[in-house]
Amino acid sequence: MKSFNKINSWFGDLFRKRRVVLLDGAEERWGADLSPMTITAIALSLVALIFGILLLLVAYTPLLDLMPGYRTNAGRSREMLIRSIVRIDSLERKMNEMLTYNENRILVVSGKTPVSQMGQNDSLRRSKSGVLPSKEDSLLRRQIENDPRYRLNTASPNILAQSELNAISPMHGLISERFSAKGSLLGVKINGKQEAPVTAIADGVVISSHWSPEIGYCAVIQHKNNFVSIYRHLAEVLPRKGFQVRQGEAIGHALSDSANGELSTLEFELWRDGKAVNPELYIAF
Repeated sequence: MKSFNKINSWFGDLFRKRRVVLLDGAEERWGADLSPMTITAIALSLVALIFGILLLLVAYTPLLDLMPGYRTNAGRSREMLIRSIVRIDSLERKMNEMLTYNENRILVVSGKTPVSQMGQNDSLRRSKSGVLPSKEDSLLRRQIENDPRYRLNTASPNILAQSELNAISPMHGLISERFSAKGSLLGVKINGKQEAPVTAIADGVVISSHWSPEIGYCAVIQHKNNFVSIYRHLAEVLPRKGFQVRQGEAIGHALSDSANGELSTLEFELWRDGKAVNPELYIAF
């Protein structure tokens, strides 16, 4: 009973008003009747008001930039965010290039013409109409124009030979061994990527398709003007004997090189009128 009375007395003291006055000597200047609960409520209201004002200042003003060390952390966070965005963009471009490559590879194997999209993202394709030629450039142009080797109306023997067949390279890659009429290689060897697609150099008819353990699959195609192209070291031959093929149509893919599994080797020969000729005279590899 005594403890209950003490609690009631304590609550009563919280709400019991006291007289608060300001004296100037013996004269009362200001006075108010306040209870401890009223003072507490006023203090909490002031704290809430100050917190709200600080929150608005932080949200809508650069107040945090004035704090020591905060600007450095904010700058680092922004730099990390920019780097992450650049990496994501690079990964997206790489993924699109890989998807395009796989789609073109499927088109090549199925005998269709691949669609190249390399020029769409070329940032170096700019207009050069505003670039004025210099004096040295004009002199070089005049020298080139007067040189008969570079005249358009003077065709070289290679250009004339290429016009007879109008052929394309059978595989993208580099020539590792060249034509030798006196040697054992009557054509050229081309090194390309692993399982690189092999295409027909020109329109023609498949006249032979066979396999041997030494050279793998071999395809022979008859072209116009008594040209015959031979493709050795193939993993398979897609068109059958007697089928017509078009220029650029996939006929298979090259076997991987035993010395380097990341490369493929194609042995290509070109014959005309029953004689082996240098393929580099008719094809721009």
